[in-house]
Amino acid sequence: MQDLNRQIRIQGAIYGGVLGVLILVLHIASYLVMVKVSTPLWVTAFSPLIFTNVLPIIAAVLLCLNLREKIGGYWHFRQAASGIFVMFLVSYLIFFFGFLLFSKVIEPATDLNLENKIEATKAAIRQQQGVSLQHIQEETKGLRKDFTDRQNSGVWGFVQSFGIVVVLLFLASMIFGALFKNDPPVYAPSNKTH
Repeated sequence: MQDLNRQIRIQGAIYGGVLGVLILVLHIASYLVMVKVSTPLWVTAFSPLIFTNVLPIIAAVLLCLNLREKIGGYWHFRQAASGIFVMFLVSYLIFFFGFLLFSKVIEPATDLNLENKIEATKAAIRQQQGVSLQHIQEETKGLRKDFTDRQNSGVWGFVQSFGIVVVLLFLASMIFGALFKNDPPVYAPSNKTH
């Protein structure tokens, strides 16, 4: 049993590496679609949702099913939750450090480009909805303040964010563990007497 638990965590880490690289690629693709490619307003508005939420969840579901099959097809809730938590944690670390490298070395203006694109997209959507220019400018100031606060949060803000992410990953792994657990069959002894 101890070897199976260890195997589940090791396989979870391997699958987490795959998921982390996939999520990193999807986030970079979302950034490129939003900022570098001239797309219609609805594509710019919905591409982050699709690339950073829907596709990663589908990939996580497929990898959870694959992980369960890899370890023999059966695992209890605790085994499922721990293996999935390791997978999610490794994937988050790979994504976080990979995107940090991307945004600091490859594309240093990532934050500014995203901020400008989000402001422009939101303003265009609000303008189509018939909102007054003054109200749009107030909303844009609020967005800028949020971006500035996030960028100036410092080390304590990073520690808090990381702690919140770990708690959310734990909760997600509990949910996924409950969904994908597959207890081994229990065989009842035969009561036949000869």
